[in-house]
Amino acid sequence: MKLQRLIMTPLALLGLAACHKDNAEPVKLSGTYTGIFKSTSPNAASGTVKLVVTDKTYLAELKTFMRIESRGTYTINNNQITFKDSTAHTANFDWSLLLNGVYEQSAKNDSLILVKKGEGYSYMYRLKKQ
Repeated sequence: MKLQRLIMTPLALLGLAACHKDNAEPVKLSGTYTGIFKSTSPNAASGTVKLVVTDKTYLAELKTFMRIESRGTYTINNNQITFKDSTAHTANFDWSLLLNGVYEQSAKNDSLILVKKGEGYSYMYRLKKQ
């Protein structure tokens, strides 16, 4: 019985370790990122982006057919980043183009990809740290 327990315990622990989901460390944002923005929606848009991140605040400048700026705070939870825009905006543009809301994030080396998807739309930022 002791021999069986000695064999089964390490095997059980090994099995649990193999089943453990490997969560990557969330990206720690800081600095200036530039790149492209692309949306797939009824009012699809694309353009260039500059994102400046300091501590827990951000400033995003999107240039499509017009310049759109958003700034505020953000939080990171696993692979999701939630941006909270606090800028006052006029009503004469598509507010969904603001960097605001929950985005899935993936990072590799100095590249950062932010994706926000919903029914009938997606917004993607492909950024590189400067």
